[in-house]
Amino acid sequence: MKLFFAIVALGAGCFLFSGIVEAKPRSCRLVYPERPRGAPKFAFLFDGEKSQRAVLSSMNLSPVVELPKGDLTIALTSSEVVDPESLSPETPKLRVPEGVDDFYILITPDPKNAVLPVKMNLVDPGGGKLKPSETLWFNSTPHQIEGKLGNSRLSVKPRGRAISKSPVTQSGYYKAEFVYKEDGEGSFAPITEQSWWHDVNSRHLGFIVNTGGRLPKLYFFRDFRPPTPPPDQAVTE
Repeated sequence: MKLFFAIVALGAGCFLFSGIVEAKPRSCRLVYPERPRGAPKFAFLFDGEKSQRAVLSSMNLSPVVELPKGDLTIALTSSEVVDPESLSPETPKLRVPEGVDDFYILITPDPKNAVLPVKMNLVDPGGGKLKPSETLWFNSTPHQIEGKLGNSRLSVKPRGRAISKSPVTQSGYYKAEFVYKEDGEGSFAPITEQSWWHDVNSRHLGFIVNTGGRLPKLYFFRDFRPPTPPPDQAVTE
């Protein structure tokens, strides 16, 4: 009888533990939209313990980089860090607050930095607020931006952010029209009108920046993540 109860208890224990879902790791992706010609195409993210190679692409988001949890300061270096004490005070750094577990790093040029001429900017999508098929827009210009994106509309205040809904019900092409109001005053003027592809299974990022020209410039990136598989179920015999 004791043996019978031991087997039952063991089986119940296996069932309970099989339902435990592992904590989702902290992850980030990098992008360098305004990467100058001849600039490095990769660097290393140092989290205080180890360095990881990170792609600095101007066309796509980098592969996912996993980082430790908690309040964290990361550094971007041109080579792997062997001795943390050797890091220059000018090394580009970024503080990631505790609780920001899924984020992006926007790389921008910083010609004045002699160690590595870049700056890291934290892009926090809001802890799950940005859903697949939606786009999170960041407007770093002093202009009011308006857009008609397929079935949805966009309005972003100067130096503001906004989320636009999916422009289509199924993945496919749609018409994207953007206008701006210079310095937030006067009448709207056109920026561009294009045919864009939209993936309803991906989250998207849009950056609106000044490049020294007459018109603001738009950068658009797709972030597809395979769905997390359901936890394994217990097998009973």
